[in-house]
This record gives sequence, structure tokens and C-alpha cells, in this order.
Amino acid sequence: MSDFTFRKPQRPVTKVFIHCSASDHAKHDNVATMRAWHLERGWSDTGYHIFGRKSGRAELGRPLEKTPAAQAGHNRGSIAVCLHGLKEEKFTAAQIEFLKALCFEINRQYGGAITFHGHREVAAKACPVIDYQSILKLDARGRLGLKKGDIDPDALNGVDLGDLTRIEDAEAQSHDRRHKPTLRLGDRGVDVKRLQRDLTALGYHVGRIDGKFGKRTRAAVLAFQADNFLIEDGVAGQATYEALDDALIREVSDARANTTLTGLARDGSRIARASIGGQVAGVGLAGGGLLSVIEDSSGAVGRLTESFDLFGDTLTRLGPFIGGAIVIGGIVVILQARKAGRARVEDHRSGKTA
Repeated sequence: MSDFTFRKPQRPVTKVFIHCSASDHAKHDNVATMRAWHLERGWSDTGYHIFGRKSGRAELGRPLEKTPAAQAGHNRGSIAVCLHGLKEEKFTAAQIEFLKALCFEINRQYGGAITFHGHREVAAKACPVIDYQSILKLDARGRLGLKKGDIDPDALNGVDLGDLTRIEDAEAQSHDRRHKPTLRLGDRGVDVKRLQRDLTALGYHVGRIDGKFGKRTRAAVLAFQADNFLIEDGVAGQATYEALDDALIREVSDARANTTLTGLARDGSRIARASIGGQVAGVGLAGGGLLSVIEDSSGAVGRLTESFDLFGDTLTRLGPFIGGAIVIGGIVVILQARKAGRARVEDHRSGKTA
């Protein structure tokens, strides 16, 4: 196994799923054909991570750092491995030895804290048709039972996992995919509105839920894809839909959750600065109006300030009615500024804004 090193992805992984390609045709035992098929079906990128050919060679599909699109509803936290083949008797010894060596290496890298499963365990399919449970000596929980002596030391020699080709699992397509069309920038309609609602419920800000796939919706899709280890293309396809089904509400850092209006203003938020400025102006406006009312009714302000000539006869000329109107206007300014400030803080704390 000197020519191959499995590197654990940064994303959390707890299980490996085994698949078969549902074809024994020699012309289909290559990445170019697989890729052409799946691009024709509207897929944007790979579904499996690793594809094993009849020769025992393998090619890397979707980068391991990305969630696969291979077993609907069970893609999160998984690695997807596919062997080319349809009939059990036509799988080669080289493929089987490769599968054993690959799974043994993955299991070793995770210290045995990982389980192995067949696609058929989570779908009404015969995939994979091989007896993977016996081949990998799995227990009832899917724990690998292979020992070092069970592995052909040359099984991974010559394996080329550097070719970032694009292959996809045709079986990953949901039976109701026609009800969940691929959505992208510029699309409109009820499907976009449904997507916007799902993203908003998970803490991804799309702006107005209006059924229009605009820049904000695309930004929310990109953020969701990044958080869920999906290919970041801003397009809502099958993998994105599947991730939405079991995604967690977006986590917000402590610093973001505890932010204040003054903190946002200090960091350069124009809305926060305007809110603070509006509140200060409102206080000044309301205060001036209040002083005018007091002056008209008692003259106390004039007597208190005449030696300093602070206001001259301005307060007297305003009168009680204008002064009262100014007080009300100042209060309105304060309330509006505070409302805008609270909304800005809430948007930041919830992750809706940067």
C-alpha cells in the first residue's frame, strides 16, 4: 500500500457506503462515460468519492471534503465508494481486493470509529449486488472485521486518486426529482419560494421570500453549501435538497450572538452609526422642544441661562405649541432610530448580515 495514502477530510465522517454502478459494459468502465451520463441528467458535479474499476484501479470523484450525492437522505457524514459492475459474478478479484484494502485503510485512519454499509440498507435497491458484509467481515453494527493479514499489500499499488474527474451515482436521483427542479440565479416560482422558506428557517437570510432567485438567495445557498460541505456553486440541486432535509440550524458564534449596536458602529456599520446618530439628534431635538415649553410656562430656563446668553430669545420665540411639536418629533426620531438599530443588531446576531 506504499503508493496510496488515505487522508481524512476535515468534515465529520462516521460511515462509508458501498455502491455498484449497475453496468458491466466495458465501455462504461471509465470516468469519461460516467461523467457524460450524469451531466446529461443535469448534475453539476460528482456523486461518489471513489470509483473502483474492473482492473482494481480507482479514480477520485467528488473531493473527500465535500458531502456526496449517492444515498438519498444519508449523505451527511459519509464517504461514498462505487465499484463498476451489475452482476455479482462479473465483479473481479482485483476490485474485491481493492475494496478490502481501501476500507481497511479508511478504518485505520479513523481508529475503528466508523461503520460500513451498503446502499441497499437505506434504499429499496439491490445495490451493491456483492456480499459486501462477508467481504468486509462486518458485524451487526457495520464495524469492520478485517485484519491486516486479510489485506493484499499490493491491492492499492498503482491506484490513482489524483485525477479529479466527475462521476455521479444515477441512483442518487430521487423519484420525485421532477417536483424539485434544479434552481439557479434568475429562476422564479413556487419552488424558489419553498427553497427560500427552508433556508430562512435554518438561519440563512434570503431577503424577502418572494419566489425570485436573486443575489441574496444565491448568497444564502452558497453559505448553506459551505456550511454543509457541499460543492459551492450557488445552484440548488439534489445534493442541496437532501442536505436541507436533515440540516441543523446555522450556528452563530458567541461574539456575533453578543454583539451590540455600539460594537457594530465601531466596526463600520453605516446603519448602526446612523441609528446612534439619529437617537442623539432625537434627544437633542426633544430636549430643545421641552425647554421651550418650560420657558413659556415659567420663564425658569431664561432666568437660569440669561447670564450665559446661551439661547437668547430663541426659546421664547418658539412658543409652547411649536415646542411641543418639536418634542414629539424628537421622540419619533428616537424611536425610529432605535427600531433600525435593533433590527440591525438582530440581523447580525442571527447571521442574516455580515
